[in-house]
This record gives sequence, structure tokens and C-alpha cells, in this order.
Amino acid sequence: MKNDICTFGDSIMRGVVSDTKSSDGRPVYKISENNFVSRCEQRLGVKILNFACFGSTTSQGMKYINRYESEVKGTDIAVFEYGGNDCDFDWKQVAADPLKRHQPKVTLDRFVQQYRALIDKVRSLKLRPVILSMPLIDPDRFFEFISLGLNKDNILRWLGGKTMFIYHWHEMYNLELFKMANTLQAPIVDITTPFLESTHYSDYLCLDGIHPNKRGHALIAETLASKAATFLC
Repeated sequence: MKNDICTFGDSIMRGVVSDTKSSDGRPVYKISENNFVSRCEQRLGVKILNFACFGSTTSQGMKYINRYESEVKGTDIAVFEYGGNDCDFDWKQVAADPLKRHQPKVTLDRFVQQYRALIDKVRSLKLRPVILSMPLIDPDRFFEFISLGLNKDNILRWLGGKTMFIYHWHEMYNLELFKMANTLQAPIVDITTPFLESTHYSDYLCLDGIHPNKRGHALIAETLASKAATFLC
């Protein structure tokens, strides 16, 4: 059966990639025409309304559902992809004061609370929610990205001397998605494992170490297409 789908999330869901740098070494972002959402739309033969936004967190999610509610009501399934921005920090503040206890943009408890509210909201609109897990992150590349123009030593000091703290922190939010999906009996599509199965998963990530590149989007699309029967009916 053909289902219309709406999507909410951050720049990964939006299809943002970066394969070039500006003169100051910062990634240059653009939306890939072959992002995983557009690939799935073509491959699965469904209509997908993509309401994802660059930089979005679960804190903004409800705002977008309410803003586009009339269009959302015309679909059958709502797919969510959040977490990468929620678990991120204000690295400028970290670099300025590495001895301070800094909080992420959205704390873990708040992340779960707000995500659950999003799922409850679309269910109240008679849509079936689907959660996407978080793609992997390359902590070394991401560290170089977030420390551009900042005091790298201070940031590394706050990280306990190891960039792997970034990976572990990111994975903590990802694991919470699986727990939440089980509790709410909402389908979750694991798009993390396909990256882990690659010997060099960084080959599927952009220069900033967090956004999937074109190969990464193709990998996610392939995964979603293979799991479509779990949420399309």
C-alpha cells in the first residue's frame, strides 16, 4: 500500500552535505539532490514532505509540526531524525572555560521528554511515528571542526584528553532512542549499524565528521528501503 510520509529532523534529514572547505578551513554546506530522503521517495514510490531544518533539535520539533499541521494531517507516517544537535555543546564556551561543567543544548532527560512529546503529537493526528537512529560520528574529524578558531587544548582538556568522549556522548543519546522506541512501541530503523559494518565508516562521512556524505546518504537510503516493510503497510 502506498503511504504519504512527512519527515522532521535536523540537517542530516534535510540532506545537507559538505565536500569542500572555505578559505578559513570551514566546511561549505549544501543540500544534496541525492540525499536519502529523495532517494527513498523515488525508490519506494511514495510522496515525502521533508520539514527537517538545519540545526534543529527536539526543542524546535513541536514548532514545525504545529506550523505544518494542515500538511502533516494529509500524510500517513511521520519519520523523525533528531539527536546530533541535541547532544552538542557550545564549544566556544567550553574553550573559554574548560574547568566549568557545561551542559549540552538539550540534556538527555529533556531530549527523551521532548521526543516522546513529538511522537504523542503525531499519534494524536492519526499518523504512525517512525524513529531513525543516529548515524555514527568521527570524533577526530568532529573535534577539528568544532575547534576551528578556538583553543583546542582547552577543549581537549574538557574532553578528558580524548576525542572519544565525543563519540561516547553521542552514542549515549543514540542508545536512548532504542530504549524509548521499545517503551513507546514505536518502530525504529537502525541506520547506525550499516556504518559500523564498514571497515572505514569515516568514508561515509563529510569533512566535519558528523554529516553523512553522498555515499553515506546512499547507505541510509539502502537501509531504509530494505526495512520499508516494517513501517509501510
